Amino acid sequence: MIEIPVRSGVSLRSLRQRDAAAMHQLIIDSRTHLDRWLRWSAALQSVDDVSEFVMMFEKREAEGAGFHLGMWTEDGLAGGVVCWHIDQLNRNAEVGYWLGATFTGSGLASAAARTVVGYLFESVELNRVEMQCGVPNLRSRRVAERCGLKQEGIRRESHWITDRFVDHVMYAALCKEWMDELDAAT
Repeated sequence: MIEIPVRSGVSLRSLRQRDAAAMHQLIIDSRTHLDRWLRWSAALQSVDDVSEFVMMFEKREAEGAGFHLGMWTEDGLAGGVVCWHIDQLNRNAEVGYWLGATFTGSGLASAAARTVVGYLFESVELNRVEMQCGVPNLRSRRVAERCGLKQEGIRRESHWITDRFVDHVMYAALCKEWMDELDAAT
């Protein structure tokens, strides 16, 4: 079980089966908002679908191969940060993030994603962390940039999103860059 504080009133915690109903409700409440950009939300139509999705990440977490952390506020589940995979051999990972529609615009995604990037560099001891954002999703791209990731290129039609292929911007940070930024801030 991973638990990480983000800021006052906000924490990250591994999603578990007991969270499936809350996650399902947040997806339903934000369906239009999420399905426009996420590669997985459209497939989660029932609590059972969400439960299977959560179970897949429970297994990845147990294997040290990834995780899905719920973003918890005083109002409950606000979204999540997904570590799609951890490649231990090459010491890299891919991270994504999502928020329910009513939680956007508060800096929550930036704070939570930055916290997870730091966790992956400092605790998991990775060398590289990547994020992919739909090219037209400027808000999401700003989150990656606020986390200190650098744009590396465009992956053309790299993911099927709900009903179409979408080009994605690849962002990445290296551990040495992350540590240099931390040193400069102190």
